[in-house]
Amino acid sequence: MKIAAFGHYPIHRPLHGGQRRVAAIAAEARRAGHAFRYVPVYSTRGYPDGSPDERLTAVPEPLLDRLHDLRRREDLHLAQLIEGHPLARHLLDDLRRYAPDVVQFEQPWLYPLFARALASDPVLSRARIVYSAHNVESALIDPCWQATARALEGELVARADLVIAVSAADAAIFDEWRGAGRARTLVAPNGCWPPAPGEDPAPLAGPYALVAGSAHPPNATGYWTSFGEIPGFLPPGSKLAVAGGMTHLITADDRFRRYERMNAEFVAPLGVVEESCLAALLHHARAICLPITEGGGTNLKTAEALMWRKPVVAMRPALRGFEEAEAMEGVYVADTPEEFRNLLRDVMTGVRRATRRAEEVARYGWHARLSPLIASYGSSLQ
Repeated sequence: MKIAAFGHYPIHRPLHGGQRRVAAIAAEARRAGHAFRYVPVYSTRGYPDGSPDERLTAVPEPLLDRLHDLRRREDLHLAQLIEGHPLARHLLDDLRRYAPDVVQFEQPWLYPLFARALASDPVLSRARIVYSAHNVESALIDPCWQATARALEGELVARADLVIAVSAADAAIFDEWRGAGRARTLVAPNGCWPPAPGEDPAPLAGPYALVAGSAHPPNATGYWTSFGEIPGFLPPGSKLAVAGGMTHLITADDRFRRYERMNAEFVAPLGVVEESCLAALLHHARAICLPITEGGGTNLKTAEALMWRKPVVAMRPALRGFEEAEAMEGVYVADTPEEFRNLLRDVMTGVRRATRRAEEVARYGWHARLSPLIASYGSSLQ
């Protein structure tokens, strides 16, 4: 089966959760024998490291000032901005030449570029439409844009031959939008790749707890709620390692700067790290922290933490879509910041441990998590 997928970021070097999910879908679809072609339409200011092929469909430089105008929202207004531009015509012409069996939208933002052609073009109207949702986007967007986003997302949900959600809660919302008599939303939860064997040295000296996340603002909210302005509750000699794009959100915050010298004693800000470094951080961490307090969908970092079989200390919202994991040994779930800090201190002092087996956590690997979607390419979309 020939599948053409569209998204608003490159996946050549996946860093944040959305990129990782799309890269995993592409890998699993190809592994199953499908021809999977992913086309990103994106801003090179936000994603400067796309591959040469991916940069062919990046938003042209002359349009970037308009795309990043504060009166617009980059994802929501992306299709509107490039409609009528030669890039839009190129995307449609290239899609016709490819003549896909399935056109898949990773998140809803690019759908308006193709809606008319998918309805009336002699070649493209034969394609089945898949909406691969990462969240209920219109529930998370700024209130001033919610109505516009809801209309766009709702149109795609209603029209798609198949809707994929990351959680049962999201699926229930989409099913309500689709109404009776339509194919039920398929749940293909987030996951991660199994830990790769390696013996890289520890990136930090001494014991540390790891928190990693993108520059998504809720990651910073969860950090401040869970750890406070200074993670001074950690045992002497241990640190909190902060990795990923969220690092800058933390260190640039006045709450961090107010106690900069004290935070230097307890916090190791690492920034965005390469995959090999992240794997070493996970391997040598004494605890993996999930200070998630808000947001929608499910979190890839939760699957990653479970797969590495280290003690996990999480705020309860981090287990959205992973509720069964709370029964696993070594998974410690808090309902309050105070409980979170006490659990983390217990783990760092060795009072609490983890002994999860590889076979227990195999269900959180991408191969298992995406199997409903991959199976649907060969059944419900034929």
